[in-house]
Amino acid sequence: MDDLFRELKKTARGRSYLLQKGIYLKTSNGRPFDLRTMVQKSKRGKWVATAIFVKLGLKNKVVTNYHQGGRLALVKPTLLRAGCTAAEIEDYLRRLKTLGLKTARCFEGKSRRFKELGLDVALDRKGRLWILEVNTRPNFYGLKTLPDKSLYRTVIRYGAGYERTK
Repeated sequence: MDDLFRELKKTARGRSYLLQKGIYLKTSNGRPFDLRTMVQKSKRGKWVATAIFVKLGLKNKVVTNYHQGGRLALVKPTLLRAGCTAAEIEDYLRRLKTLGLKTARCFEGKSRRFKELGLDVALDRKGRLWILEVNTRPNFYGLKTLPDKSLYRTVIRYGAGYERTK
């Protein structure tokens, strides 16, 4: 550990860095994926989990984002192809929703200005969930490309009345 720390200090040269644990993502048909949980504040001020979808990467890539060839996909078919049972999928959906709402309440404790959050959550090969990042202005326009348009409509409905920029 001491050797690693010395090497990292040399590399950083006094600058701040964030070191992130490497996570081996679960794959679906050989493609890595992570999950996006959208939570939005209703007009009454209550946080609501409005959408959960998949960001599906290309085979042999470690990232899932659009600019690296990724695309959006639906959760249930992706997790079925990844070998999950229907019961496991329902459990993951419940846990992702809970994780999103708990995270929103944490953010709320620091600032009330947030109206929506997008949690990028990894599902590793052992079935554990890991928060990769929390986006305070999540992009959800890609949801229009999914076969199920209800996710996009729900996110738009909860976002109505809030100023958004692309």
